[in-house]
Amino acid sequence: MKVEEDFKPKVILDAALSDSEIKILTNILVDSLECRHISPGEVDSVGSEDWNYGYVLGSTFTIFSTDDMVLKQNDQNKDLVQLNSRGGFPIGQKIWLKDIENVFVDLSPRPWNTQTLGIRTLSDQLTLLTNEREFEVEEQEEGDGEPSHEELREIMINTEWIVKAAAQLVYVATKNRFKNAAIPLYVPRVVQADLNPWVAMRNSLWQNEVPDKLQDSQNSYIP
Repeated sequence: MKVEEDFKPKVILDAALSDSEIKILTNILVDSLECRHISPGEVDSVGSEDWNYGYVLGSTFTIFSTDDMVLKQNDQNKDLVQLNSRGGFPIGQKIWLKDIENVFVDLSPRPWNTQTLGIRTLSDQLTLLTNEREFEVEEQEEGDGEPSHEELREIMINTEWIVKAAAQLVYVATKNRFKNAAIPLYVPRVVQADLNPWVAMRNSLWQNEVPDKLQDSQNSYIP
């Protein structure tokens, strides 16, 4: 994928790869002088399904959709991010990273198929993106007891990208705060490790990749 001059993302190659193929591709890119400017990132597809959103890590942090930029860190002043989403705020609104009080992920009630990523500042709450996901499990009636083991697995799989994107935004914002004071990341109870064993398993794989000061902030949740 590349970003055009009008900041529109353009897909160059869209394909599903196995873990072993990803490792081979990564080694090829690292060894290639022509590809050293490429920044790593991740899109929200599961398996071979179409993707809706993605993020890029590099000199600046960017979240994008299939046809627009959602959030882009300023190239010259990395304390600023520009919001290009249509989440109820002016297109092109700029936010100081140091003014972000917390980042949150929210889910709709069972079957939890509507995901929201947002930020709160001292004066406002902004929705950056809303995404619809399909759960491949037999749905229980709304409010019908605790989530089943199968539901918890699907929740983990289908929220992995949005939680990662939120955590990356927390990390970027934390680097721009006084003494790197960590900001909270709020996620729903069904995405918490103490309720969801699949999330606990995933978190154990992430642990070495997340700075220590951010790990505690990921244990917060939205009541």
